[in-house]
Amino acid sequence: MAEANPEPLQGNPEPVPEEKQSHFLLGPLKLKTTLDNVKRTVFVVIDRNVSTDEETEAVIVGEDCSLRVYGYPKSSSTLPRLSHRVKEEYVTQENLLYDLTLKSSTVLSLESYESKNKTPKLALVLPSTIKGVRQEDYIFKAYNTSKPAALIELKTILRDGPFKYMMQVDVFISPDQEIPAGLALINVFSSHLGVVNRHNKAKPVTRYPIFYKQKKRRNTIPCAHIETRPLPLVVTYEELNHFDPLEAGLRFEVANKMHFLRCDHETALEVIQHFERHKYGEAWPPVYFVGGDPDDDLESVPSTDSRSTASEDIHIPVPGQSLDIRPRYEEDAHIYKNEFITRRCETDPKEGFMANIGVFGGKPTVGGDWLLQVFICPLKKSQEEIRKEFANQQREVVCTLRAFQVVRDVSVSISLKQGWSHEGDKMMEVSKEELHSALEGSSQFLHDICLQHEDVTKKRFRGSIIVRQGMEKTLTLNILTDYEQNSDSLPGDDSDACVPTAETPADGKTHSWPLPFSKRKRMCELLDVECIYGNDWRLFAEKIGLDCQKLPVIANSNGSHTENVLTLWKQGHTDKPYDKPTLVEILQEMGRPDVIQDLQLIEPFVKSFMVLTVTDHSIQVGWEPGSPDLTHCNLYINRTARMDVLLCKKYTVKIEEKKFTFRELPPATQHTISIEPLVQLVRGEQKSVWARTRPKESAAVPVEN
Repeated sequence: MAEANPEPLQGNPEPVPEEKQSHFLLGPLKLKTTLDNVKRTVFVVIDRNVSTDEETEAVIVGEDCSLRVYGYPKSSSTLPRLSHRVKEEYVTQENLLYDLTLKSSTVLSLESYESKNKTPKLALVLPSTIKGVRQEDYIFKAYNTSKPAALIELKTILRDGPFKYMMQVDVFISPDQEIPAGLALINVFSSHLGVVNRHNKAKPVTRYPIFYKQKKRRNTIPCAHIETRPLPLVVTYEELNHFDPLEAGLRFEVANKMHFLRCDHETALEVIQHFERHKYGEAWPPVYFVGGDPDDDLESVPSTDSRSTASEDIHIPVPGQSLDIRPRYEEDAHIYKNEFITRRCETDPKEGFMANIGVFGGKPTVGGDWLLQVFICPLKKSQEEIRKEFANQQREVVCTLRAFQVVRDVSVSISLKQGWSHEGDKMMEVSKEELHSALEGSSQFLHDICLQHEDVTKKRFRGSIIVRQGMEKTLTLNILTDYEQNSDSLPGDDSDACVPTAETPADGKTHSWPLPFSKRKRMCELLDVECIYGNDWRLFAEKIGLDCQKLPVIANSNGSHTENVLTLWKQGHTDKPYDKPTLVEILQEMGRPDVIQDLQLIEPFVKSFMVLTVTDHSIQVGWEPGSPDLTHCNLYINRTARMDVLLCKKYTVKIEEKKFTFRELPPATQHTISIEPLVQLVRGEQKSVWARTRPKESAAVPVEN
């Protein structure tokens, strides 16, 4: 009789020791690098350190490794065939192409994706040692789609080694920054983070907030050009000042610069959680108390479960922001691109309100602190009343008041040059509801910014305060001043103190562009009138780069304020060149097309305007653009027999369309059609054509025989 099967052992079985290799020979693979841009068939040799823990007998794999890339011998008989095997005899110094040392503290990115024909690819990005080259890209590709094992194993080895603690997220870089806008990757390691370009051209899987989907708008005007530096952007944790989640992404600060990245809110919280674990180590998670007795508030401690991704379970505190997570806004909320759109929006914002914002401050001193106050108040409050309030506190205007529409949470950040610093968080965040209640209660909202002058050899201060709503830039308040003018008090009663004399500029150059007296006088008449939106002579002085300490002196002087600003500009007291293109650009940014129109600085025109086709119910017209900077055109149509303004129909179309069809017209009727070219809101001379719709063809009547 056969023996019965033995009963299984009770309890946990003894663990089987895990084995890890330290030497790998992988291939064949296809390789293309940015160094020579040549495609090759290669194989790789990887060596890493593997040790065993004496207590737990667990295998410990070192994070650093060496990766050597070899080319196959030139003999055709040794090229990879059906066997797809690599021989040790191929590993010679003669066949060595690249000898790389991969360290977890220096690597930049490891991206896995597919080509158009679904062949797996792996992009290895490393810092470059060549002068003038920012990064080196090694793009490995499977030898064919049926044998991707070598590439998959290469990815697994690298993810177990130098890329073990890398967290990779698809992001969208917000515009108007020093790094180029667009899709990118942020890689968070144990010692640094890097923002790199995506190699994968496919649409990312990341869910962006629905209200950030861009919509084409006719009145969208491009922002001013900002000089950018190419990616990658690599920041160590020592250089990183702030790294916080926002409602629609991430923001971090390095070298006095704020950078904004869009991504899903839950993903942003996971990135911050990953970052804090590696930065604080055993001290993570930190304990935060909302208020009251710390012993009674134990629910405010963040969860330590790394698998938790829900926003309500992860509490990442943001300085100046409550711990609750606010609901998202509607898809049709307004997003404004620049100051022109902000102040010239024709429709009221949904659930929004208007407010004034400006910057006031005292006199800066060399080597001392300079206190600036960002002031927000309702639009109905007069600017003269505001100036008197700050004058009593010995505060002068640093950035003139201007209006903007509040439609989303507001953040205020400051950008500084070398030589100045600001302690604490350089960003103030306030929700739309909190700001609205503050303006209704005390009729104002203040945010203090204290700047320290560290390098006394640098006397010319150039900075900016950036106002954002969500991730989009709304306003930029430029601060420009010279510390050398603070030795004496600014003249207040002397009306001639601010009137510049006819002297030669400091650079010794003379300006050849004259503004005729009649146009100069008209410009002064338009800009001297202080506007509720703030886009008058004060904003003009700020835009050309005039010292903010001259503004109160000019305001207390007799005569035309705009004339004094123009004279200072012509004498070279600003950073902007004194020429016609700069003047047009500044007036467009200010939202003053009326000044451009009256001074005839731009004369939009079209080369030709003609009738293309005519039917019984439609007329198609076409045009050829003339001015290189045309944006739109207005088309007017009216019946020639009844030239009534009330009956005239107006259509605004983009200039690049070059044709337009008027439909549902009455047959056999003469029409007068006019075109008015536009540069933003600056109108050009109209051209007109005449056309008659064809008579309606009558139906054939059958004739009886």
